[in-house]
Amino acid sequence: MRKIVLLVVLAVFSGTSAADDAETDSLVRAGVEQFMQALQSGDGPVAAELFSTEALDQVEAMLNTIKQSLRSDPEGTLRRLASAGYRIELETARNWDPVDYLAQTLSLPMISARYTPYELKIDTVIVDRRRATVEMTFQTASGAEIPQQALLDYEEDRWKVTSFMGITAFP
Repeated sequence: MRKIVLLVVLAVFSGTSAADDAETDSLVRAGVEQFMQALQSGDGPVAAELFSTEALDQVEAMLNTIKQSLRSDPEGTLRRLASAGYRIELETARNWDPVDYLAQTLSLPMISARYTPYELKIDTVIVDRRRATVEMTFQTASGAEIPQQALLDYEEDRWKVTSFMGITAFP
């Protein structure tokens, strides 16, 4: 009798674990797809809110470089920002926080142009506690395939992007 009870308990827990794994896999996939759609459509505010704390730290480092440049050469820096597509006044740029800067950056036409040519295919998702590794393939209209890997971290009750093709390679 004890063996039967033990087997039933194990079956219940393994079933719950499999259901949890499937739900987590689905949430990670949905997060990656939402992020890619935001990048492709130029929806910078949505894409920016999907950045993890670790990714925002990298953005803050880039922003600090821009602010330093604004202090030493405000006109030249504003010209460079304008040539990249930013429409911003000096005082606003000086007061940017990482999320504001990121939202404006990810709204630039050059960002959506970078991601629009690709169709995203998620191959596998591996979750280890609060970090997910996503193996994916970007496919062009001509059929060329580019394998990539994304990292997501679970923060604030959702999966947020830490690493994704080129997310920190912008002006």
